[in-house]
Amino acid sequence: MRLYPLAIIPLVLSLGAIILSVITPGPQFYLTVGVAGATFLVSAAILFTYARKSTEARQIPLENFSLWADVGEPAAELRRLSAGDAFAAAQIAATDLASLAANAELLQSRTYLLVGRAGFECVTEEKMHRRVESLLNDINRITRTISDSKKLTADIIPQIEQCAAQAERIAVKFFELEDGKPETVYIYLEPLRRAAEKLSRDLKLAASNISKYLIWEEKIPTKVETPPAAPTEAPPQPLPPPPASVEPAISKPEASPPPQPATPPERTPENK
Repeated sequence: MRLYPLAIIPLVLSLGAIILSVITPGPQFYLTVGVAGATFLVSAAILFTYARKSTEARQIPLENFSLWADVGEPAAELRRLSAGDAFAAAQIAATDLASLAANAELLQSRTYLLVGRAGFECVTEEKMHRRVESLLNDINRITRTISDSKKLTADIIPQIEQCAAQAERIAVKFFELEDGKPETVYIYLEPLRRAAEKLSRDLKLAASNISKYLIWEEKIPTKVETPPAAPTEAPPQPLPPPPASVEPAISKPEASPPPQPATPPERTPENK
């Protein structure tokens, strides 16, 4: 235990004052003993407080994730957008992915603190801080791509899913490093494993919500922007029948009389 002079000196002086008051009693005996006793108690309390803080500080794990950015459900705001808000959709996705990148950066910094420490040689051998750093770089790259293009495209979905798979592998590796290790190592590595698992879940949700938005956006223009079919020409309507009182003037060819058989000419005296 470390001893602080500022707490020890008043303690020794107050103890000496109590002893002198007992040896040489005077008219202010009780006052002197009371003041010296109060000084002794205050000095002892300060000394105990300093020693207690030092002990507790050594027991607090380094991976305190009180600064973890909780974005809720990533890219969930895309459900509220209407068709044609491509720029707003890109902003929402980029903002949520930037928050996840901040969480990955926190995970990387906490992992890096364990590198080179006694008992955590496995973290250094497996290069866990490098794995988390690679994940962080990939998330930042996707975020910059969305911000630069100012729209969401289908090719970023497999990239986000790949980052989610990376985070899941990191969580599994932390779990393997915990196995068979002392409790001190478990206390330090378990928060890192949980953080990696949460990061993997958030990345999967982001990829799922972006995919659903793109599918919905593809369906909406086909219903809105499809031009109406050109009207077909109506077939000619038949003429109405003429009134019953009016007979249509239709010229019928008169039937020619049947041909008469040829009669021989009469025989006259001249023809004889």
